[in-house]
Amino acid sequence: MQQDWAYTIFDQYWTPSDDLENALSVEEGFAAPIFERLCTPGAFATKIEREGLCSFLALQSCRHPDVMGRGHRRGRELGEIFADVHAYGTAADFSVELADFGLGSSEAEAIYQVLKAVAPQQLRIELNEILSLSPQDPQLPQQEALLARPQIAAAIEAMTLTLLDAPAGEQFVLGDTPMPQSNLSHGFIVPLSKSVALEAVPSSSSQASIGRRAATVAEVTEANREQCNCAMYVVIGADKAVLEAL
Repeated sequence: MQQDWAYTIFDQYWTPSDDLENALSVEEGFAAPIFERLCTPGAFATKIEREGLCSFLALQSCRHPDVMGRGHRRGRELGEIFADVHAYGTAADFSVELADFGLGSSEAEAIYQVLKAVAPQQLRIELNEILSLSPQDPQLPQQEALLARPQIAAAIEAMTLTLLDAPAGEQFVLGDTPMPQSNLSHGFIVPLSKSVALEAVPSSSSQASIGRRAATVAEVTEANREQCNCAMYVVIGADKAVLEAL
């Protein structure tokens, strides 16, 4: 989850701040006891622990450097659509494009009306300014991706969660991209330790706690393969033989 300047915030005078880094450390401090307790054999989560775990996993999803970089790129892509507003015949056509960015039709129409009143040349000038912004620029900081945390947490909370205990002789591994980068609501398995993983599957009913069961060898193998396939650079594990087999 580390990268140069990933969590450094700059103000308009380019003065750096570690406020975000410090806040993330506090979050990690809150989550550590939950992870420790849930990795104890036979332990079950309280409702508060379940919510805390979902919130922390959501944070891990949106704080990944790749996700933050993607958020910055998407901001620039949105700027390009704004600059091309005059190419859209109607507000409805414009709304179709903005739907992919999570904007509703009423919001899109309001934006359309405002932008149509601006000359194309001026919009192009402003677009060039946006495209020149670095990921650390306070006008379009990559850390804005963290604002998606509540929505991601809500998606995880709506799923059925189950703690999976690795069977004797089996171990989970962990990659540097532990959470899915897309289609998270379709389900996933993320390791919490070498012996415990969390399974999340789509559900139509609410769940107050987290279930627990023994994982199959096939589930451990599949989870480890997924961690290896999704990793950007590093996969860690307690058993060298398990890592070499991946």
